[in-house]
Amino acid sequence: FSQTYAPAPGNPGSTAIYKDSSAFVAWASGIHIARGFMNITNSSSGLASYGADTNALHKAEGNSADIVSLGDSGVAVLTFDRGIQDEPGPDFAVFENGFADDYIELAFVEVSSDGISFFRFPSVSEAPIVVQTGPFNYTDCRYFNNLAGKYRQGYGTPFDLDELSGTVGLDISNVTHVKIIDVIGSITPSIGTQDSQGTIINDPFPTEFDSGGFDLDAVGVIHQEPLSVDELTIFGSIYPNPTQGQITVEVSVKSDVRITNLVGVLLFQQSVESKATIDLSAYASSCVFVEITNGANRRIEKINVN
Repeated sequence: FSQTYAPAPGNPGSTAIYKDSSAFVAWASGIHIARGFMNITNSSSGLASYGADTNALHKAEGNSADIVSLGDSGVAVLTFDRGIQDEPGPDFAVFENGFADDYIELAFVEVSSDGISFFRFPSVSEAPIVVQTGPFNYTDCRYFNNLAGKYRQGYGTPFDLDELSGTVGLDISNVTHVKIIDVIGSITPSIGTQDSQGTIINDPFPTEFDSGGFDLDAVGVIHQEPLSVDELTIFGSIYPNPTQGQITVEVSVKSDVRITNLVGVLLFQQSVESKATIDLSAYASSCVFVEITNGANRRIEKINVN
């Protein structure tokens, strides 16, 4: 096995997205959880119990305390104020609380447009299955693709809805539900779970603790359905998009305007009374995020600079 996939945060080629990135425009607003056993081979151990369901309904905290543990094969279904939609690049990211780059607890990710029919991202595990990964053993995140939890706490694993394009029964322009399903990491075939290619997935097992299984921190939205006409009136307007150099920001009330790049570096900040023209020509052949804030209202829009 060749360790094919993206490396840990901070390494060239990593797809990890930091929790404070301005790429995130929203977070999950509703959740339903069915907990799994602390150890599925020992039902007398009881269900995982660590953390409140609502711990996953906020911006990712990036710590080991503010999470909800699913247990073996536990399931969380999350909903959002507006649908997630497919645009170029990743559309949402899932956060776990792994305390190190190579301590990895995994979960499958499925999406739905109606809350009834769910469709799973094609997952791949190249982790060797000769020796069981123990409850405190390490592995390499480059073994895994399309499995939530491959990155340490504070960094989200991204998912691109375009990978599910053409799936009958799924509208990738309006995903309303995201389902997280804990991977049972046992290499015993009768117990363990398989990736989309039929390979057993080897991750820490057993984890017979109240915090056993996948520890869900948050689900962050990168692309979502456009604002309604009424919402646009509150937030003002940003045009043109794409732009060849300049954008105009119009607001109905005094607002703070911030512009950041894809990794969250602040490029511009200014208070705007009604209208401002901003030069983005220095960022040609890239994209930026324009954030408008007035009081409790906040809008972020990605602008492509040609």
